[in-house]
Amino acid sequence: MSLQDPRGPQAAQIRSQVEGEPDDQPVGQSDERYRLTHSSQIGTVLRDMAWQKCLLNVRSKGGSEIVTSILHVDPANKTFIFDWCRADGERQALMASDQNAFSGLLRGVPVNFVVSTPGATRFEGGPAFIADFPEKLYHFQRRRHFRARTLLTKGYRCEIQLPEVAAKSAGASAGSSAGKTVLQLDIADLSLSGVGLRSRAVGADQLPVGTVIKRCRLDFGELGRLELDMQVVGHWLVGFDDNTVHHYGCAFLNPDGRMENFLQRLVFQLELANRG
Repeated sequence: MSLQDPRGPQAAQIRSQVEGEPDDQPVGQSDERYRLTHSSQIGTVLRDMAWQKCLLNVRSKGGSEIVTSILHVDPANKTFIFDWCRADGERQALMASDQNAFSGLLRGVPVNFVVSTPGATRFEGGPAFIADFPEKLYHFQRRRHFRARTLLTKGYRCEIQLPEVAAKSAGASAGSSAGKTVLQLDIADLSLSGVGLRSRAVGADQLPVGTVIKRCRLDFGELGRLELDMQVVGHWLVGFDDNTVHHYGCAFLNPDGRMENFLQRLVFQLELANRG
């Protein structure tokens, strides 16, 4: 990991006057930052809820409600099985509804999704419901640190050199350097624990969730530059049609104390710039 501060090495040691409080309040369901649409991501959350034996409230289109839990998840067929309802009226309402809203908590974090009409099946000798994976699932994550948004007019950029294997799968839509594919994205926000990146051109096939990026370069212009390792932990789309932008949530991997000091100062200065 390395960093460059245009005001000299001592400036990198300056701690800001304030440190953001954790944002533990989940936002409303309309916030697309927490939307998962890839079946692998959705399957992971559903499997986790089954493993944790989480209770889920299910509300049918007509307003009938039941409490259930996920019994089994089949990622290959993109289906999941959930517990049967003993009351005839509620069961019939659920199986007659083409919109059934699930809501629950996974380790204290809200999870919401909607599925179409479920079917009847058998699981471990007893009756159960089976449904297709939802098209989207909202997993509202709690933030560890305050996150400052950047002014996009400043042109702060992130440069990523993909490993050779990933570069081949990414295709030729990005630049190349010494045989490697180089991706350039805009920096949308920054915290002590991670960074938000945006691009119209770089799709999820080039930066799939789980990708580990070595020596990623973050350029904040007059505020300084840094180089560190990080991992893509989330991807979602912002906007619609021709205005769609890919947003990537990335977590820093083991930044040292000096790097954290520099990050804290950057977050503080970005927030001051936004307020100004």
